[in-house]
Amino acid sequence: MAGRYWYGTNFYAYGVGKSTELAVTNYNAGGPAAKNFATGIGFKSSPQFLKESHEELELKLTVGQMMVMNHRGKGLGSFSYSHMSFRTPGTGTRLTAGGFYGTNELLLKNTGNFLCSFEQPLFHHRMQIVGEWMRGKYDFGFFIPGVSFHLPKNQVIVVAYKIANHPQNGENGLVLEYGLTF
Repeated sequence: MAGRYWYGTNFYAYGVGKSTELAVTNYNAGGPAAKNFATGIGFKSSPQFLKESHEELELKLTVGQMMVMNHRGKGLGSFSYSHMSFRTPGTGTRLTAGGFYGTNELLLKNTGNFLCSFEQPLFHHRMQIVGEWMRGKYDFGFFIPGVSFHLPKNQVIVVAYKIANHPQNGENGLVLEYGLTF
């Protein structure tokens, strides 16, 4: 896709239990119209393990599933993912690795691959250097490094830059994110 474009993804989650969220996500709303503009309904669960014996690790297993409805006539699909994460002792860096599988309705082809991320806290966790990577040749195949700022009153702002794994994945570009927890 050449030229300017804007895509927004809106995520709404409601916590249930200790480590589970129910979620509604609108993917790729914007202009020009995306073939994979879709809404997903699902959940994410991230229980912490070894909390009593190794609390400093914050070892977590995350599992998520979204039923996806494409708004461009492609029908119903799914997006599933799972990953493990932990914090390194001393630095508090969170490292994450896992995998995903999604269908054509969201990813523009049926595909699965590897994902990973990192979060390096700075300034008493008010600022973090962050990055995530979803491997492969498909619409979400990008490396996205950036900085997140945790503001008072449960707000976060992320400024990042997405770099395509392959030219067919799309254009590189600025990523801006605003989050509010209430």
